[in-house]
Amino acid sequence: MRLSCEVIRDLLPLYYDKVCSKESSSLIEEHLAECPKCANELQKLKMNLENPTISDGEIKVMKNISSRWKRDKKVSFTKGSMLVSALAAVICFIAYNVIGAKVLPDGTLVEPFALIPMGYLFVLVFIISLICNLVFSRKYKIKTK
Repeated sequence: MRLSCEVIRDLLPLYYDKVCSKESSSLIEEHLAECPKCANELQKLKMNLENPTISDGEIKVMKNISSRWKRDKKVSFTKGSMLVSALAAVICFIAYNVIGAKVLPDGTLVEPFALIPMGYLFVLVFIISLICNLVFSRKYKIKTK
């Protein structure tokens, strides 16, 4: 059975990857023995797959993506820490109001779990994260939405 060059060229990637059937492989091999153009196409395919060429434009795009990813990772971390610390501070203050505090007869304040100092600590972490976020935003000239 004689196959056209166009069909053989369509099958060459499968033949190269050794994923076509034995029958198809034998037909392709017969054709390649008779047709130097298709044999040349197979050699080109091997060269392109074994020695890929990357243009300068592609290298610039990959470096740009890498730098953006690193930058966005830092900004996302600071935004996440802002959100978590603000939420934790609010939870501390709400829990303090729900649970409440009492003053002992000797005048000492008893508060459960030291919620007020923990709340202020989370507020401090929020402020530090906010400052870091502003620094990163200005350093990388990110427009915040």
